[in-house]
Amino acid sequence: MSPPKSVGFVPRESTASTDPCVLQGDPGLNASVSLQLWTECQVTRLFPIPSNGAWDKAFADTFCPSLLATFNNTHYDYSGWLNLYKSFNATIGKTFAHFEHGLTSTLAVPDANGIGGLAYLIGWEGGYHNYLKKDLWFSDAAFARVATVNGERQIVEFRESSNIPNTAPLPEPREWTCAFKD
Repeated sequence: MSPPKSVGFVPRESTASTDPCVLQGDPGLNASVSLQLWTECQVTRLFPIPSNGAWDKAFADTFCPSLLATFNNTHYDYSGWLNLYKSFNATIGKTFAHFEHGLTSTLAVPDANGIGGLAYLIGWEGGYHNYLKKDLWFSDAAFARVATVNGERQIVEFRESSNIPNTAPLPEPREWTCAFKD
């Protein structure tokens, strides 16, 4: 089952030669491609769907404990973001008989150190809806700011948006703001 091409979704085939989790370790990659593949790998591993297995382990490895995150326009800290993903995991598992997600485009712009930087991801998600008895497909986008935290690459800011209808209970938001340094 995959998204209909008529709505503009073109899923990538995942093979050893295209899997970002396999390719990211290649020492010959330039910093932009390395950051792109690392971000794609992490986002794919932590996507909160039951078939993703230990997505919560990938979540802990990927997101910095001082994370600033938004889903659509609701702000969260690390624990709120984790609770949101737990809620999504349970709801997606009940609502969809089969759920898929994938990326159509990723742009990564590395910092001068070649490890951190910015990543912009556009993708799709959906599958067979248990209650409506048909396939439903939606769009998803994210922005990630990646930095070195305790010697490891981690996402320190993540802004995700999706047009998938949500029935999951939302955790209490934790407002945060961005400001210029004096």
